[in-house]
Amino acid sequence: MSLESGSPTDNLAPIATWEDTQVSLEAVAQTVERLRAKGDRTASRTSVVNLVIVADDSESAERTAAAMRRLGARHPGRTILIRREPEGPARLDAKVALYEATAEGHQIWWEEISLGVSGPAAEHLDSVVIPLVLLHLPVACWFPSDLPQPDDPLARACHYLLVDSRFAAPLGAPPGKEKALRRLLELCGRHLVIDLSWKRLSPWRELLASFFDIPSLSPWAKQVTSAHVAAQPGPRSLLAGWLVSRLGLEAGQLSLEDALHASIELRSGGDKAVFCVRRSADLKSVEATASVEGRVVATQEVELVEHALTWSLAQALSRLGRDRFYEEALEAATRGLW
Repeated sequence: MSLESGSPTDNLAPIATWEDTQVSLEAVAQTVERLRAKGDRTASRTSVVNLVIVADDSESAERTAAAMRRLGARHPGRTILIRREPEGPARLDAKVALYEATAEGHQIWWEEISLGVSGPAAEHLDSVVIPLVLLHLPVACWFPSDLPQPDDPLARACHYLLVDSRFAAPLGAPPGKEKALRRLLELCGRHLVIDLSWKRLSPWRELLASFFDIPSLSPWAKQVTSAHVAAQPGPRSLLAGWLVSRLGLEAGQLSLEDALHASIELRSGGDKAVFCVRRSADLKSVEATASVEGRVVATQEVELVEHALTWSLAQALSRLGRDRFYEEALEAATRGLW
C-alpha cells in the first residue's frame, strides 16, 4: 500500500505578478480581478476553494507557501497568505501572482495573494479577507503555527478551520493535558475544525485498526491490557485519545513518551499478543506487525509521501467536513486519563 507523492508544480514560476507597498485593499482587489480575467482566457478549469493562511512568522509563511504551490494543480483556488504584525503601524503591502499548470490534460490556474497586514487591521483580518475571496466557494482558514482564539473574527467568517496540533504543542512540552488541546476542543465546539496532524497520522491509525479486521486477530481488540504511545506532544495526545475512545482504556493502561517520530504498541491478553506500528529504519514508510505468543502472524507497510504537509493539506481540502472520530479522540485526550 502506498500514498501518492510528488507534484508537477514543484519549482513552478508564476505567469504574471504584481507587487506594491502601502496599498489600498481596493487596489489589490482590482489587480486580482485583472489577473483573473487573463486566467479565464488561458485555462479551462479553475477554482474550487478559498484558502486563507495566517502566519505570524517568516518560517511558517515560507513553509505554508511551499506546501500550497505543490498542491495548486490538484486543488486550484484562491490562496490568501497573510503575514500579520498587530504592533506595527497601519499598513498593507501586497503581492499577487497567477500560476498555471497542466493536470490530467487540462490547463488550470490559480491565484496567490500575499498580504503584509500591520496595525489595527491585523486584529480584524475578516475585514481584509472577505472582499478578496471568491463568492460561492468554501472558505478554509489555516493557522499553521498557532491556534486562533475561539472568538477570532476571521475564524467566525470562515466555513472551516485548518490547524496543525504538531506545531501548536512543540517537542519537549510535558506530556498530559496540553493547553493547546483544550483550545482545540473549544474551537471544535464553535467551528468545523480539521487538524492536519490527525490527517498525517492516518497511516498509523489505519494500519493498527486493520489488524482487528482479521478474523483470527479481532478478539484481541477486546483484551487490550496496555498501550504505549511515543510522538511529539500534539500527535501523541491525539493518538492516545484515539486509543482511549476506541478501546475504552482506563487510567493506568496507557503510557506516553516524548519522541520525534510516532509509534504505537498495544499488548493484549497480558503479553500474549503485541501490536506495533512505527516508522521504518529509513523513515520512508510506516511498518506494522502483529505477534501472538512471540510469533509474527501479520505485517503491513505504508509508504510515506515526500511532502507530508502538502499531502495532509490535500487530504483536508478533499474532505471538508466534520470528523467524529477526531473529535472523540480530542475529547478523550483533554480528559487526561494517562
